[in-house]
Amino acid sequence: MKVLRLKLYQQTACYKKPFASKVAETYPLPPHSTVKGMLHAVLEANELIPMQISVQGGYDTLMTDYQIHYFFKQHSTPEFILTTAGLGMDRQLEEITTMPIYTHMLYDVNLVIHVQAEQSVMEELEHRIKDSSTTLSLGRWEDLLRVDECEIVEIESAERPVVIHGGAFVPERILDETDDVPYSPYRLNWTYRIVNGVRIWDKLHMGYVQDGAAISDEADVYVDDEGQGIYFSEPMIG
Repeated sequence: MKVLRLKLYQQTACYKKPFASKVAETYPLPPHSTVKGMLHAVLEANELIPMQISVQGGYDTLMTDYQIHYFFKQHSTPEFILTTAGLGMDRQLEEITTMPIYTHMLYDVNLVIHVQAEQSVMEELEHRIKDSSTTLSLGRWEDLLRVDECEIVEIESAERPVVIHGGAFVPERILDETDDVPYSPYRLNWTYRIVNGVRIWDKLHMGYVQDGAAISDEADVYVDDEGQGIYFSEPMIG
């Protein structure tokens, strides 16, 4: 079986948790919906493309950035000048208010992402990423990506327990088959449905497992040609 392997680097990144308000908390790794959104943007896709994603990696440290956020009280405001120093206008304007926001940022982030999809989709992704004339980002627009590797590789079922390097999002169904592996549970967004005009997200039940944990080979785990473990959120496609 073949997958597209991406090795990515970000100097800083914030993968903001939903509903985080006064403090913009970050996930330890980009959630699957964020990665999927970036891949669909690369493909310029107008519809959902079936794919499975494995996300793992690590970072050097977590920093806190202090920012001022501007909030508009009404749908429309008078025209004003926007400068690099902020809003070029009187801050007492009634239609605008400000609030200090603390943003958590990961520093020195290295990611390994495996993508499994139809062969033509993986080949198109590989071609577009390698030949891209624009800068990619993951998370916020300012969280730029450096692509260190983009390659289609062979994978196979693991024949022995696989040790996690850095950290990884592992499905709870896999962790349930592995004894004594501590993890932090997350309910990550994946796809959404519109119900009565409201966006309803389907969630992935994942666990964040830190460096050094061994995942049983009896679980639904794969390895690539470098021995890197792969933990897809759902059964493989095709």
